[in-house]
Amino acid sequence: MPALKVTLDNAAFSCAATNETLIRLQGPTTTTMTLPRHLPHPTPLRTAVVAIALLLAGCATPPPAPPAPAPIAAPVETAPVPPPSPAPAVAPPPVAPAPPPVTPEPPREAAPIELPDYARRGKRLPADGGAPGRAVLAYCRSFELDRDAGAYYNRLQREKRLPREDEIAQRNQQSGQALTLRQYVERDWALRRDNNRSAPQRCKVLGGSIEGNTALVVFEADLNGRRQRGTATVQLASKAWKVRDHGDWAPVK
Repeated sequence: MPALKVTLDNAAFSCAATNETLIRLQGPTTTTMTLPRHLPHPTPLRTAVVAIALLLAGCATPPPAPPAPAPIAAPVETAPVPPPSPAPAVAPPPVAPAPPPVTPEPPREAAPIELPDYARRGKRLPADGGAPGRAVLAYCRSFELDRDAGAYYNRLQREKRLPREDEIAQRNQQSGQALTLRQYVERDWALRRDNNRSAPQRCKVLGGSIEGNTALVVFEADLNGRRQRGTATVQLASKAWKVRDHGDWAPVK
């Protein structure tokens, strides 16, 4: 590519578009420029013209206009939102009146049992027998036996009713035996078991009658291995009711 050397003296070049001085040369100035290949063989005048044209090419196109300021969007006025209308008051559901309290019926008393002819004299006792009936129940409990000899020994020990050592020694001397305390208690339990077969146990009072200081109490009990019904004669002595005897036993149907 051909290179041309151009000498300019006291030259000034300005841009016509902006009226701005681009180059100001003081005195002779030499500039080397490279020309395009398609240019014909340069002459001094043509070279000067090309040099000046190249210097002024930068201002041939006016500078771009500064960007216009972006329009400021006016604030959008939002329509006021009306407050929500209050919900209509809902009337509470009617409260059903509470049902009247149900008064429980008093327990019906069992029909009084039919007393034997000999027990119909005097005033009839309540179903539980009153004080004479309680005396019959205490009498029955005195015959109730523990389930075995060990339980009987423990109960006597708990109630502090075990025989004393001197009592055991005296019994051994009389019988010619050498039994321990526990052996005596076990033998006593076996004797009570055999004797109590004919004594009423697990009794239930059913009623009766009272005349003066004597009461006849009808009750059920386990007797001789069967559930039976009989009558006890109870007497008041020293302000306490005590069972005198019992009898007239018959199996409960």
